Amino acid sequence: MLKFCLTVDCEGVETLKQISPRWNTIDKIKGKINYALRNIRYNKDGFKLVYNEIKNQKFPCTFMLVGKKYKPIEKLSFIEWGYHSLNHLPLTLISKEKLENEVKNIYNVKSFTAPLWMIEDISNPLRVFKVLKKNKYKFVVYKGKDDGIKHFHKLEITKPEIKYDIKLVHLSNCFEGNSSKEHIEKIKMEILENINKDAVYLLSTHDFTHKNNKNLRIIISFIKHLQTQGKIKAIKLSEA
Repeated sequence: MLKFCLTVDCEGVETLKQISPRWNTIDKIKGKINYALRNIRYNKDGFKLVYNEIKNQKFPCTFMLVGKKYKPIEKLSFIEWGYHSLNHLPLTLISKEKLENEVKNIYNVKSFTAPLWMIEDISNPLRVFKVLKKNKYKFVVYKGKDDGIKHFHKLEITKPEIKYDIKLVHLSNCFEGNSSKEHIEKIKMEILENINKDAVYLLSTHDFTHKNNKNLRIIISFIKHLQTQGKIKAIKLSEA
């Protein structure tokens, strides 16, 4: 049976002003435009909107928190708190001292998502994982290897794997509050096509993209319907 895991990267609109090391000139211009229009395109209160929907629906979810912006607010059986670094910096490109500070497990959580999924550089693949292990993280959202600012990332629907003594759960797809209807339908079709697979479908989103909860409600309703039929199981990341 396929397992479904929803994670929310909670970083707020402030991270829009950060320049990704992978961006070319055109991407940087687009990034500046997105930040300038952040109050029009995005939602500074997206976290509250998403969190309240998850809470009201009692739907399993793992919230990945950027430490300078968010902290766990309450304990609920179906909600898991994870970490998304302190300042949302690219972990494979920063100094050892900054890395230690970025991933310090200040909330004593089990799950971690690296900004930009930059976590395993081929020049020193153990570097970040050693620090994560020292901080007692057990589960990591994974998308693939990096080579400096280049990457070999891909989406997969597969079983988690143990690597460097940490369980890596591969990202299957992403959606946002402003994703198109066609993209949401594509996700639903992917799930149906893999419904009998012994694997995890890990779906991720960002808090600030949700100006309304239409897409989130569609996804939750879809998964709940399949779960009622005994065809899928919704889980938190640490249950992968």
